[in-house]
Amino acid sequence: MNKNAGKNNVHSTTGKYICNKLKQAKERGIWDYETLLWTALVLILSYLCYLPMFLEKKSIHISQVLLSSKYLFIIVPFLVSIFIMLKHGYLKKWFKALFVEKIKLQAIFSCIILGSIGLCFSIIYCLFADRKDLFISSYPSVLAVVFNCSYLFVTALLEEMAWRGFLLNKLAAAKGKKIALVYVGIIWVIWHIPMWAVRNSLEFREILMYAIWTILISLILGILFYRYKNILIVSLSHMIFNTCFIAPVKYNVILLMCIIVSSFIIFNKKINTV
Repeated sequence: MNKNAGKNNVHSTTGKYICNKLKQAKERGIWDYETLLWTALVLILSYLCYLPMFLEKKSIHISQVLLSSKYLFIIVPFLVSIFIMLKHGYLKKWFKALFVEKIKLQAIFSCIILGSIGLCFSIIYCLFADRKDLFISSYPSVLAVVFNCSYLFVTALLEEMAWRGFLLNKLAAAKGKKIALVYVGIIWVIWHIPMWAVRNSLEFREILMYAIWTILISLILGILFYRYKNILIVSLSHMIFNTCFIAPVKYNVILLMCIIVSSFIIFNKKINTV
Protein backbone atom coordinates (compact mmCIF):
# COMPACT_ATOMS: atom_id res chain seq x y z
CA MET A 1 0.00 0.00 0.00
CA ASN A 2 2.76 2.48 0.97
CA LYS A 3 4.77 1.66 -2.16
CA ASN A 4 1.81 2.25 -4.44
CA ALA A 5 0.91 5.40 -2.55
CA GLY A 6 4.45 6.69 -3.08
CA LYS A 7 4.21 6.06 -6.81
CA ASN A 8 0.87 7.79 -6.99
CA ASN A 9 2.25 10.80 -5.11
CA VAL A 10 5.15 11.15 -7.54
CA HIS A 11 2.85 10.93 -10.56
CA SER A 12 0.22 13.23 -9.07
CA THR A 13 2.75 15.90 -8.03
CA THR A 14 4.47 15.90 -11.40
CA GLY A 15 1.10 15.71 -13.11
CA LYS A 16 -0.10 18.75 -11.16
CA TYR A 17 2.83 20.80 -12.37
CA ILE A 18 2.42 19.73 -15.98
CA CYS A 19 -1.38 20.01 -16.08
CA ASN A 20 -1.71 23.24 -14.11
CA LYS A 21 1.00 25.04 -16.07
CA LEU A 22 0.03 23.76 -19.48
CA LYS A 23 -3.73 23.71 -19.30
CA GLN A 24 -3.51 27.47 -18.90
CA ALA A 25 -1.91 27.63 -22.35
CA LYS A 26 -4.58 25.30 -23.75
CA GLU A 27 -7.37 27.48 -22.35
CA ARG A 28 -5.78 30.59 -23.87
CA GLY A 29 -5.48 28.78 -27.21
CA ILE A 30 -1.74 29.48 -27.51
CA TRP A 31 1.43 27.44 -27.16
CA ASP A 32 2.94 27.26 -23.70
CA TYR A 33 5.85 29.70 -23.65
CA GLU A 34 8.11 27.14 -21.97
CA THR A 35 7.57 24.69 -24.81
CA LEU A 36 8.63 27.38 -27.27
CA LEU A 37 11.52 28.41 -25.01
CA TRP A 38 12.71 24.80 -24.77
CA THR A 39 12.47 24.36 -28.54
CA ALA A 40 14.33 27.59 -29.29
CA LEU A 41 17.11 26.94 -26.77
CA VAL A 42 17.62 23.35 -27.89
CA LEU A 43 17.76 24.18 -31.60
CA ILE A 44 19.98 27.26 -31.25
CA LEU A 45 22.46 25.67 -28.82
CA SER A 46 22.53 22.38 -30.75
CA TYR A 47 23.22 24.11 -34.06
CA LEU A 48 25.98 26.12 -32.41
CA CYS A 49 27.64 22.85 -31.39
CA TYR A 50 28.22 22.03 -35.08
CA LEU A 51 29.06 25.58 -36.19
CA PRO A 52 32.84 25.15 -35.68
CA MET A 53 32.84 21.97 -37.82
CA PHE A 54 30.78 23.75 -40.49
CA LEU A 55 33.25 26.67 -40.56
CA GLU A 56 36.21 24.28 -40.77
CA LYS A 57 34.65 22.64 -43.84
CA LYS A 58 34.55 26.14 -45.35
CA SER A 59 38.37 26.28 -44.96
CA ILE A 60 38.25 28.50 -41.88
CA HIS A 61 40.80 27.60 -39.22
CA ILE A 62 39.11 26.43 -36.03
CA SER A 63 40.80 25.29 -32.83
CA GLN A 64 40.39 21.72 -31.62
CA VAL A 65 38.71 22.95 -28.45
CA LEU A 66 35.91 24.58 -30.46
CA LEU A 67 35.64 21.55 -32.73
CA SER A 68 35.06 19.42 -29.65
CA SER A 69 31.78 21.27 -29.07
CA LYS A 70 30.10 18.76 -31.42
CA TYR A 71 30.21 16.24 -28.57
CA LEU A 72 27.90 18.46 -26.53
CA PHE A 73 25.20 18.20 -29.20
CA ILE A 74 23.61 15.06 -27.78
CA ILE A 75 23.24 16.43 -24.23
CA VAL A 76 21.87 19.89 -25.07
CA PRO A 77 18.14 18.87 -24.92
CA PHE A 78 18.76 17.06 -21.64
CA LEU A 79 20.51 20.09 -20.11
CA VAL A 80 17.77 22.48 -21.25
CA SER A 81 15.15 20.16 -19.71
CA ILE A 82 17.07 20.17 -16.42
CA PHE A 83 17.29 23.97 -16.54
CA ILE A 84 13.51 24.36 -16.87
CA MET A 85 12.77 21.78 -14.17
CA LEU A 86 15.26 23.42 -11.80
CA LYS A 87 13.56 26.74 -12.44
CA HIS A 88 10.32 25.31 -11.00
CA GLY A 89 11.94 23.09 -8.37
CA TYR A 90 10.58 19.89 -9.93
CA LEU A 91 13.84 18.24 -11.00
CA LYS A 92 13.81 15.42 -8.44
CA LYS A 93 10.12 14.65 -9.00
CA TRP A 94 10.64 14.69 -12.77
CA PHE A 95 13.43 12.12 -12.51
CA LYS A 96 11.35 9.89 -10.24
CA ALA A 97 8.34 10.06 -12.54
CA LEU A 98 10.43 8.85 -15.48
CA PHE A 99 11.54 5.67 -13.72
CA VAL A 100 8.81 4.94 -11.18
CA GLU A 101 6.69 2.74 -13.48
CA LYS A 102 7.66 -0.93 -13.38
CA ILE A 103 9.06 -2.55 -16.52
CA LYS A 104 6.45 -4.99 -17.79
CA LEU A 105 7.18 -8.30 -19.52
CA GLN A 106 5.06 -7.14 -22.44
CA ALA A 107 7.37 -4.15 -22.87
CA ILE A 108 10.48 -6.37 -22.88
CA PHE A 109 8.79 -8.71 -25.35
CA SER A 110 8.02 -5.73 -27.61
CA CYS A 111 11.70 -4.74 -27.59
CA ILE A 112 12.75 -8.32 -28.43
CA ILE A 113 10.29 -8.42 -31.34
CA LEU A 114 11.50 -5.03 -32.59
CA GLY A 115 15.15 -6.08 -32.43
CA SER A 116 14.41 -9.42 -34.12
CA ILE A 117 12.60 -7.69 -36.99
CA GLY A 118 15.50 -5.30 -37.49
CA LEU A 119 18.16 -8.00 -37.43
CA CYS A 120 16.22 -10.39 -39.69
CA PHE A 121 15.53 -7.65 -42.21
CA SER A 122 19.20 -6.58 -42.16
CA ILE A 123 20.33 -10.18 -42.72
CA ILE A 124 17.89 -10.61 -45.62
CA TYR A 125 19.19 -7.39 -47.17
CA CYS A 126 22.81 -8.54 -46.80
CA LEU A 127 22.03 -11.85 -48.54
CA PHE A 128 20.03 -10.42 -51.44
CA ALA A 129 22.22 -7.35 -51.98
CA ASP A 130 25.44 -9.35 -51.61
CA ARG A 131 26.55 -7.13 -48.73
CA LYS A 132 27.80 -9.81 -46.37
CA ASP A 133 30.41 -7.37 -45.09
CA LEU A 134 27.76 -5.04 -43.64
CA PHE A 135 27.61 -6.69 -40.20
CA ILE A 136 31.39 -7.10 -40.03
CA SER A 137 32.01 -3.46 -40.88
CA SER A 138 29.38 -2.32 -38.36
CA TYR A 139 30.37 -4.70 -35.57
CA PRO A 140 33.82 -6.21 -36.21
CA SER A 141 34.02 -7.93 -32.80
CA VAL A 142 31.99 -8.91 -29.75
CA LEU A 143 33.69 -6.12 -27.81
CA ALA A 144 32.58 -3.65 -30.47
CA VAL A 145 28.98 -4.87 -30.13
CA VAL A 146 29.06 -4.47 -26.34
CA PHE A 147 30.68 -1.03 -26.52
CA ASN A 148 28.37 0.29 -29.24
CA CYS A 149 25.23 -1.00 -27.54
CA SER A 150 26.30 0.47 -24.18
CA TYR A 151 27.24 3.83 -25.68
CA LEU A 152 24.10 4.05 -27.81
CA PHE A 153 21.88 3.12 -24.86
CA VAL A 154 23.35 5.89 -22.71
CA THR A 155 22.98 8.48 -25.48
CA ALA A 156 19.46 7.22 -26.21
CA LEU A 157 18.58 7.56 -22.52
CA LEU A 158 19.79 11.17 -22.47
CA GLU A 159 17.78 11.90 -25.62
CA GLU A 160 14.62 10.18 -24.45
CA MET A 161 14.59 11.85 -21.03
CA ALA A 162 14.48 15.17 -22.87
CA TRP A 163 12.41 14.49 -26.00
CA ARG A 164 9.84 12.02 -24.71
CA GLY A 165 10.22 12.33 -20.93
CA PHE A 166 10.07 16.13 -20.94
CA LEU A 167 8.84 17.67 -24.21
CA LEU A 168 6.32 15.01 -25.28
CA ASN A 169 4.98 14.60 -21.74
CA LYS A 170 4.71 18.36 -21.26
CA LEU A 171 3.11 19.09 -24.62
CA ALA A 172 0.65 16.18 -24.40
CA ALA A 173 -0.80 17.71 -21.25
CA ALA A 174 -1.33 21.04 -23.01
CA LYS A 175 -2.35 20.11 -26.55
CA GLY A 176 -3.18 16.40 -26.50
CA LYS A 177 -1.23 13.29 -27.41
CA LYS A 178 -1.64 13.47 -31.19
CA ILE A 179 -0.43 17.04 -31.55
CA ALA A 180 2.43 16.28 -29.17
CA LEU A 181 3.54 13.30 -31.29
CA VAL A 182 3.54 15.39 -34.48
CA TYR A 183 5.30 18.39 -32.91
CA VAL A 184 8.03 16.33 -31.23
CA GLY A 185 8.61 14.35 -34.44
CA ILE A 186 9.08 17.50 -36.54
CA ILE A 187 11.34 19.26 -34.02
CA TRP A 188 13.37 16.06 -33.53
CA VAL A 189 14.00 15.95 -37.29
CA ILE A 190 15.07 19.63 -37.38
CA TRP A 191 17.39 18.97 -34.44
CA HIS A 192 19.13 16.14 -36.34
CA ILE A 193 19.81 18.21 -39.49
CA PRO A 194 23.27 19.60 -38.51
CA MET A 195 24.42 16.10 -37.65
CA TRP A 196 23.32 14.79 -41.07
CA ALA A 197 24.41 17.79 -43.13
CA VAL A 198 27.59 18.87 -41.33
CA ARG A 199 29.01 15.78 -39.66
CA ASN A 200 27.90 13.15 -42.17
CA SER A 201 27.90 15.44 -45.25
CA LEU A 202 24.68 13.91 -46.58
CA GLU A 203 22.99 15.22 -49.71
CA PHE A 204 19.45 16.62 -49.70
CA ARG A 205 17.84 13.38 -50.91
CA GLU A 206 19.57 11.40 -48.17
CA ILE A 207 18.61 13.96 -45.53
CA LEU A 208 14.99 13.77 -46.69
CA MET A 209 15.01 9.97 -46.34
CA TYR A 210 16.54 10.20 -42.86
CA ALA A 211 13.93 12.80 -41.94
CA ILE A 212 11.12 10.37 -42.82
CA TRP A 213 12.89 7.59 -40.92
CA THR A 214 13.31 9.83 -37.86
CA ILE A 215 9.66 10.91 -37.82
CA LEU A 216 8.54 7.27 -37.99
CA ILE A 217 10.87 6.32 -35.14
CA SER A 218 9.65 9.30 -33.10
CA LEU A 219 6.06 8.16 -33.62
CA ILE A 220 6.82 4.65 -32.38
CA LEU A 221 8.90 5.84 -29.41
CA GLY A 222 6.16 8.27 -28.43
CA ILE A 223 3.52 5.54 -28.51
CA LEU A 224 5.77 3.28 -26.43
CA PHE A 225 6.20 6.07 -23.89
CA TYR A 226 2.45 6.63 -23.68
CA ARG A 227 1.86 2.90 -23.26
CA TYR A 228 4.55 1.85 -20.78
CA LYS A 229 5.39 5.13 -19.01
CA ASN A 230 8.98 3.99 -18.51
CA ILE A 231 11.86 5.86 -20.10
CA LEU A 232 14.18 2.82 -19.94
CA ILE A 233 11.96 0.84 -22.33
CA VAL A 234 11.78 3.78 -24.73
CA SER A 235 15.57 4.22 -24.55
CA LEU A 236 16.11 0.52 -25.17
CA SER A 237 13.85 0.69 -28.24
CA HIS A 238 15.76 3.77 -29.44
CA MET A 239 19.03 1.86 -29.07
CA ILE A 240 17.57 -1.09 -31.00
CA PHE A 241 16.69 1.17 -33.93
CA ASN A 242 20.30 2.42 -33.99
CA THR A 243 21.92 -1.01 -33.71
CA CYS A 244 19.67 -3.60 -35.36
CA PHE A 245 18.30 -1.72 -38.37
CA ILE A 246 21.56 -1.46 -40.31
CA ALA A 247 20.20 -1.87 -43.83
CA PRO A 248 20.16 1.34 -45.96
CA VAL A 249 17.68 3.86 -44.58
CA LYS A 250 15.37 3.79 -47.64
CA TYR A 251 14.66 0.09 -47.05
CA ASN A 252 14.23 0.61 -43.32
CA VAL A 253 11.67 3.34 -44.04
CA ILE A 254 9.61 0.92 -46.13
CA LEU A 255 9.88 -1.75 -43.44
CA LEU A 256 8.82 0.64 -40.69
CA MET A 257 5.88 1.91 -42.71
CA CYS A 258 4.71 -1.68 -43.22
CA ILE A 259 5.02 -2.35 -39.47
CA ILE A 260 3.04 0.78 -38.57
CA VAL A 261 0.28 0.11 -41.13
CA SER A 262 0.02 -3.56 -40.09
CA SER A 263 -0.14 -2.64 -36.41
CA PHE A 264 -2.84 -0.07 -37.13
CA ILE A 265 -4.94 -2.62 -39.07
CA ILE A 266 -4.57 -5.27 -36.35
CA PHE A 267 -5.37 -2.74 -33.62
CA ASN A 268 -8.50 -1.58 -35.43
CA LYS A 269 -9.69 -5.17 -35.92
CA LYS A 270 -9.30 -5.83 -32.21
CA ILE A 271 -11.36 -2.75 -31.39
CA ASN A 272 -14.11 -3.74 -33.82
CA THR A 273 -14.32 -7.29 -32.44
CA VAL A 274 -14.71 -6.13 -28.86
